[in-house]
Amino acid sequence: MMHKVMIIDDDVPVLKVLEQMINWEELNLQLIGTSYSSTKAMHLFQEMSPDIIITDIGLPKKNGIELAEMFIKQKPGVRIIFLTCHEDFHYAQQAVKLDADDYLIKDQLTEEQLKESLLKSIRFLAPKDQTGLEKMSNYNNDLYKQGLFQRIIDGVRTEEILVHAKQLGIKWEYPDFMIAEANMVYATFDEFYEKKDILSILYAVYNIAVELSDSYEGITVFLEQENKNIVIIYNFRPNLAHNTEQHLQYFMKNLYDRCVQFLKIRLRILIFTDRTDLQTLRAIYLQTDKELNLFYEPEDVIVTSRKQFSRIVFSSRTEQFLDNYKAQIERTLVKSDKEGIASVLQEILSTAKDRIEPHAFISSAAFLLRELEMAFAGRSDEDCYYYMGIAKNADDVLDLMKRRLNELLLNRGERTASVIQEPKLQVIQNYIDEHLSENITSIDMAYYLYLNPSYFSRYFKRLTGINFTDYVHQYKMEIASKILKTSNQTLESVSMMLGYSDRPYFSKVFKKYVGMTPSDYKLKHGLGNSGSKK
Repeated sequence: MMHKVMIIDDDVPVLKVLEQMINWEELNLQLIGTSYSSTKAMHLFQEMSPDIIITDIGLPKKNGIELAEMFIKQKPGVRIIFLTCHEDFHYAQQAVKLDADDYLIKDQLTEEQLKESLLKSIRFLAPKDQTGLEKMSNYNNDLYKQGLFQRIIDGVRTEEILVHAKQLGIKWEYPDFMIAEANMVYATFDEFYEKKDILSILYAVYNIAVELSDSYEGITVFLEQENKNIVIIYNFRPNLAHNTEQHLQYFMKNLYDRCVQFLKIRLRILIFTDRTDLQTLRAIYLQTDKELNLFYEPEDVIVTSRKQFSRIVFSSRTEQFLDNYKAQIERTLVKSDKEGIASVLQEILSTAKDRIEPHAFISSAAFLLRELEMAFAGRSDEDCYYYMGIAKNADDVLDLMKRRLNELLLNRGERTASVIQEPKLQVIQNYIDEHLSENITSIDMAYYLYLNPSYFSRYFKRLTGINFTDYVHQYKMEIASKILKTSNQTLESVSMMLGYSDRPYFSKVFKKYVGMTPSDYKLKHGLGNSGSKK
């Protein structure tokens, strides 16, 4: 039987290399298609139903892990091989292997490695006497665990959840549960890793937790990929001779210590001591995002309960509360005063606590840092803003800010505060590339850069000579022209791919920037018509 293979990678040259690396028919395989985008990959999967997927992890929009989960839900028997540019890190590699037949490093990949991985997938596709979830491959088991946790969050009936858990080999035999969660502290992550490593390191934390759970009865570990955290559910029977709260705390403390030891990162851990059923467990987990006072708790390990939650009424219109601190930080930078920077940031925290809504706090911190970067830095650190946006507490946000401000001190001697370094065009271009299928406005771009929209519009016009809207349309029409020249895609698919849901509007924009309608352009320059006359 010939098995069908699909390859997904946003790096087109890599796709070409993989296509030509091996003789597919020799392995009784049919390469049915390649895709450089997750959106196209999902459509191709539905049309062709491949048996084996080779996918890059670091895809824009939906990453490789998210795609794999969707594919497996649609076709449980599909086999997954992951590609990545990440370093061959032991825990990350083992973690990703939980969900795939293999984990291959792009720049180290050989023909032999690819063949070996494909042969492994073929063996898994061989007919077996086992059927159903209960006897599924361990490689897919963790993706189904994510589905189980989602059922809990969705409020599915307890009886159905317990049946699903049993099929996965999870024995929840007692009515009492506790829950805890762990998030990465990004100020420590940023010291050793890059943004592209987040998913691998998150899986590394998950893998450590799973290995550790073998020594702790009743502990089940889940990966909550969307929120980038690890969730631990503890099922237990109350016993006077056994301190259940302590059991969960020991597990979480051990997880914390191992992540510091092996990954060099700290975790922010929340342990809820409420003894409850699965339905209430769901309510506790969902409530954590609403209990914004936890954002200002400084400890890495927080033991709390629903009774200890306190509602805080934050001040309104607080986004600009950091304006008063800008001059103070500028003076510390001019003086190269690291202690002064730390002191001002501590004062900011004292001012914000119990008063400033967390989202306003993060937004204000990012705007202030952006202004300081423009005055003192030779470049903008976009990863820092990303980490600030997903950080779970104020200390992490300010630690990230402090790290960046200390870096700015190194540039003080190279440029004065009067020389302004503004966002590079490449940063803007990267954002456009990552959001091609969306209708991007100058306001979207300004907020991404943490700049005032009016200021951004003036800056961009000064930088490029045209306004942002014209720039985006012009750039998209250049891409559309190349696609119409080199492929047989329909005008509808091209317009949708580039964020134009209205076909007539796409044609109007195309004609404005290219000089003819897309139909005429395709007739004149399309495949088989290059250089021909109408």
